[in-house]
Amino acid sequence: MPKHKEPNAPSIEPHIPTPAEAAALKKVKLNSFTVLPAKVTPDGTVTATWNVSVPSDTGFDILISLNGQEVGTSGSKTFTVTQRTSFSLAAVINDPPIPFDARILKSIIVLVNTSDCQDQPIPASILTGLLKNKLDSAFAGSDNFSLGDGGSTVTAGSNGLVDIHIPITINVPDWFDADMDFHIQLNISGAQGHVIVTAPVVDPTGSFPFLSDVLSGGCSDAVSTGMTKMAYAFLERIVDTELRPTVEQQIEDQVTTFTTQLQNSDPQHRTFAMTSLLFSANEGLLITACPQA
Repeated sequence: MPKHKEPNAPSIEPHIPTPAEAAALKKVKLNSFTVLPAKVTPDGTVTATWNVSVPSDTGFDILISLNGQEVGTSGSKTFTVTQRTSFSLAAVINDPPIPFDARILKSIIVLVNTSDCQDQPIPASILTGLLKNKLDSAFAGSDNFSLGDGGSTVTAGSNGLVDIHIPITINVPDWFDADMDFHIQLNISGAQGHVIVTAPVVDPTGSFPFLSDVLSGGCSDAVSTGMTKMAYAFLERIVDTELRPTVEQQIEDQVTTFTTQLQNSDPQHRTFAMTSLLFSANEGLLITACPQA
């Protein structure tokens, strides 16, 4: 029995199968191959089932691949489908130094029905306004620090990013106050019913007034570095325990309201689920929900 190996990447140089290679691949027999159901809603699941006979007298190492991944000669595998997808079952010669060569046994296309999907746009200002109120409230009224004039600035960027700056003055006992700028970026996305909020940027930077450096003999830089390290730990805790969970919960509430409305207004009262969530400065939040099979 030939030993199964991972298929090599196709050779950069085009390879014309030799008569012996073509004859070997032709001996592989496809007994059955199905992918069901043939049409699903976005994020629906399909199951591929196959059975192939590979002769042992070809003189080559022949394996079976499903969409480029090695599989056994028979079996089944479930996939989540988000768009029109082609499933190809192939017999592959993987016998170095012979270049990669394959014969497609059968291809099946699964269609995704989006006709009943609906979109819900939400202005970016609703989210940025919520974040500003949350941040201004969190950083106001403390004896240890004060929020700068105008409070935090929260702007919608591109590619799902929200850019946040929080000007803070930290009261340092028996020293000069430190000016800090807390910079945070949140990335907002969603798929398959899940809202995802990450923080790719958490960056506190600080400085002391020039006079402090003169009167302290030049040690303000060292103090500033220490303050920045402590501020980073403080800021990271706020982002992880308060900011990201708050944003996720607010968006999930919007998604739940939208999908419940769709289900209630649907003549068949089908269950709807979010299939994608996009965020941008121009479009704001765009929630797409589709009925589940």
